[in-house]
Amino acid sequence: MTSPEIDPPDGVSDDVITALDEAGDAQLKETIHYAQRLLREKPTLTDAIESREGEELVRAEDHGAYTVAVVERPDETGVARGPFAYRVEWEPATDGGDGHYRWHYLGRASGGPGGDGGA
Repeated sequence: MTSPEIDPPDGVSDDVITALDEAGDAQLKETIHYAQRLLREKPTLTDAIESREGEELVRAEDHGAYTVAVVERPDETGVARGPFAYRVEWEPATDGGDGHYRWHYLGRASGGPGGDGGA
């Protein structure tokens, strides 16, 4: 049984918490190893992000739960070309579907036409 001072993390289902609370030491260790293997095999959010139509991914910076993606629009000219910074997060589907990337516009990124800075 879990110690009362240990708060389970947000985002972990009650079923998983119950199973972990009831597991013995050996089973917990095997579960940790299994979870670590899963993490190593999954691409990071940064590695999985692809350019959207009409945009070219210039760089991506991994920040754990989200990635900052900087894009340019090669078919545009001047300030419409970019670069533009976005915060990208994976949003799982609520209906059991595949989910999608959520792009939140942060502003102009430094180093683009006009050089006024930004993200």
